[in-house]
Amino acid sequence: MSLNIEQLEQRLRRHPKPRQDHGPAKRQAAVALPLLEGRRGPELAMIQRARRVGDPWSGHMGFPGGRRDAGDASELACAIRETREEIGVDLEACAKLLCELSDVDTGWRKDRPELLVSPFVFRLAVLPELTLNHEVDAVVQIPLAFFLDKGNRVPHHWEWRGTRLSSDSYLYRGHRIWGLSLRMIDELLEAAQR
Repeated sequence: MSLNIEQLEQRLRRHPKPRQDHGPAKRQAAVALPLLEGRRGPELAMIQRARRVGDPWSGHMGFPGGRRDAGDASELACAIRETREEIGVDLEACAKLLCELSDVDTGWRKDRPELLVSPFVFRLAVLPELTLNHEVDAVVQIPLAFFLDKGNRVPHHWEWRGTRLSSDSYLYRGHRIWGLSLRMIDELLEAAQR
C-alpha cells in the first residue's frame, strides 16, 4: 500500500467505530494516535514511556494518553488533555480528529483492575515543538510503511508469574511495539487499507 496523507485521511474518516459490549462500566482512559506526513510518507508518532517503579508500562512504547479525570467531559477530552500534558501538543489547535478506533480492554490480567482505553486518531500538519513531562522519555515517528511490511513483525517473549508468554511485536530502531498499542495499530492499518 502506498498512500499519501490525504488518501489516508479520507479512508480513516470513513472508519466507523465498531460497536462493542464490554459489560459493566469499567474505569476509562483514552489515547491519541497522531499521524503526520513524514519524509517517507505518513508517520505515526509514538511515545516511549519513562521508566518508573510501579508503572506497569514503564519504558514501553505507546501513545500519549491516560485515565479519564472527573473534569473530562468525554474520552475525547481526556485524550486531548493527556496529550497536552504529556508531550505539550494542543490537538485542538493543531490537529484534525479523523476517527475513533475500537475500545481496548486491558483486563487480561486478573491482578490489575480493568481499564477501557478509547483510541482517537488525529492528523497533524507537522509535529510542533514538544515539551515532554516526567511520564515520557521520547517521541518516535514511525513510518506506516514499516508497520505494513509483514517482514518487520517479529515474535516477542516475556515471563509473567513463571510462565513464558509470546506475542507479535515490531522492533523499530530498538523500540519494541506490542500489546495494546499493537492492537490499535492493527486496526488503524486495517482501516487504512479499505
